[in-house]
Amino acid sequence: MIFLDTDIISYYFNANIKIKEKLLEAIDNNNIICATVINIYEILKGLRWKNNKSKEKQFKFFLEDVIVFSIDDGVIEIASDIYSNLRKKGKTIGDADILIAAIVIKNNGKLVTNNTSHYEDIELLNLINWI
Repeated sequence: MIFLDTDIISYYFNANIKIKEKLLEAIDNNNIICATVINIYEILKGLRWKNNKSKEKQFKFFLEDVIVFSIDDGVIEIASDIYSNLRKKGKTIGDADILIAAIVIKNNGKLVTNNTSHYEDIELLNLINWI
């Protein structure tokens, strides 16, 4: 499973050719395209802040072909471990990124992001950068 991070979804909607090509390639290779409820929130809040109803409609249409994963008890357990492990190393990242990573790890996925520095210290997280 390929999980798209918020930045990758944004690149897609801003007509980034490389992201569109990589996404089509992933689909052609029978990868399941996924996102998290956190990514959906981050995109939707931005579109609503900008009052961009046209892109919001496109985004909701896009989501019809994406499996969206939520937060459950297992994700909370993993997220708590991620936070703890990072703090012990003297590192911190935002809660949204921790929850996204936990969802990806719990579901044995790979996270496609250009924000690799946000995630690089999280053990067990498979990262891909299409940029």
